[in-house]
Amino acid sequence: MSSSTQDKSKAGFPALRLANAVGWTLDTIAVVIALSSLVFMFLALMADVIVRYMTTRGLGWPTEVPNLLFPWLIMGGIVIGAHRGAHIAATALIDYLSVANARILGMALQVMVCGVFIALAWISLKVIAVTGHQVFPLTGIPQFWAYAAVTFGCFGIALSALVNLVRVFYADDPRFPLSKTSVEHQL
Repeated sequence: MSSSTQDKSKAGFPALRLANAVGWTLDTIAVVIALSSLVFMFLALMADVIVRYMTTRGLGWPTEVPNLLFPWLIMGGIVIGAHRGAHIAATALIDYLSVANARILGMALQVMVCGVFIALAWISLKVIAVTGHQVFPLTGIPQFWAYAAVTFGCFGIALSALVNLVRVFYADDPRFPLSKTSVEHQL
């Protein structure tokens, strides 16, 4: 990494530093949500298997845990992928553009992604309002907690798009805004 690239991330661009801090926070929250969901589902189902093996009766409530936590696992993973640029992307067009045109296209795409996922998050809030009174029968946990994962995921992707918008704007080469070796992933 050149010294000018290091200077760009460390000084003079508070918007980039702020975007990177927000991105790091979002990534950390999504990782904690995904891993916690996975571990808790495993432990609950393992406890149910052990109790069923020892007593020939299950605990019951662990059968509802995947219904509640699997959406959080999936949406946490989707937010991680969106933030890290790990989703499948078709880059044939952008690779043939000049740096300036690639920057414009990259920024336009991030604005569109942000808008679409804010709209989806808004719609998911309406779904939560409808499902607010429904509960899982064994645990009594309201089902809106499972639907809230969709809202988290949509807002997370929208926020990730805003972070990536700033990164594309400041990137030396916007065709590679999420490269681990670039300025955009350094605080």
